[in-house]
Amino acid sequence: MKKIFLTVVFAPFVAWAQEPTPSPTPAPSPAVEMDSYDRLEALDAAQIKTATDAIRANHAEAASLDETGMARATLRGLLDGLYPGAELVGEETPKTAEAPFRAEILNDHVGYLRLGSLSTENLAQLDAALKDFAGKKADAVVVDLRATPDSADFPMAAQFAGRFVPKGTALFSLARPADKQEKIFTSSGSPGFQGTVAVLVDGDTAGAAEVIAAALRRNAKAMIVGTNTSGRAVEFGLLPLGGGHNLRYAAAEARVAGLPSIYPRGIEPDLVVEQSPEDKKAILDGALEKGIAGFVFESERARMNEAALVAGTNPEIDADESKTPLLDRPLQRAVDLVTAIKLFRKRG
Repeated sequence: MKKIFLTVVFAPFVAWAQEPTPSPTPAPSPAVEMDSYDRLEALDAAQIKTATDAIRANHAEAASLDETGMARATLRGLLDGLYPGAELVGEETPKTAEAPFRAEILNDHVGYLRLGSLSTENLAQLDAALKDFAGKKADAVVVDLRATPDSADFPMAAQFAGRFVPKGTALFSLARPADKQEKIFTSSGSPGFQGTVAVLVDGDTAGAAEVIAAALRRNAKAMIVGTNTSGRAVEFGLLPLGGGHNLRYAAAEARVAGLPSIYPRGIEPDLVVEQSPEDKKAILDGALEKGIAGFVFESERARMNEAALVAGTNPEIDADESKTPLLDRPLQRAVDLVTAIKLFRKRG
């Protein structure tokens, strides 16, 4: 047995040792790995001018590259590189429908807050909900920003965020490079809630809503759940170009001290939980009529019992397996998260 074992173990090793050692594959040079964009970033002003002049003089399509063509190509590159901070738009100003505020208690201790539009009416409802939560001993809240429309109402965003942090807390700033100004927004009142906070965001969370999420992460130690936000936490300027064309550009950027820039990459969540746009819309629309709790807690699966035996039925077979319940996965994870934090703190 020992001899066989040695043969099995060492034979492959001997065969490998007798094979010629392959020469190492040379690593690709940095120049090979660089794409056109990387190379463009590496050029200085003189090299850019030399390349531009050569294209205008010698390219097969040089005849179409007059001053207007070159300027158009330059603008196209700027728009591509600066999006979503710069784009050409028409005269129409898209109207955003008002989104309602909703609040309820989940799992007997978690307050759910769907902020909706950042308006004075919804702010008043937020104050009332927080007061109600305090009376019901809620020790955690989930702030849902997935249904908050894109806006640049940063003063109102400061009012909403200020409900969760001590008075006088610096929430965020709005930097305007053109004027060399930076306006700092601070909380102006006593907080309506001080406890565990989780915030729900996704790719539709934009503008002032992103600033609320970042401010709560920084100042209320909120955990962010969902997917990356849009990265449009800016105040836009509009420059008429004539002929029904306008340049929409980022004139000021909202920043939260101590955190990475929100614009243009957005906010990365602490806990990534994805939900399809179709399911999210169905859940948020349905929650307006019957509340969100039905989309959070899964109903118990039907089991065989004595009554079923007497009736001659089998609920496990009769259950329609094709009807998968529609569940709000990001909100489920947020409730699990704040509940786990509560238990951890209790044991600690």
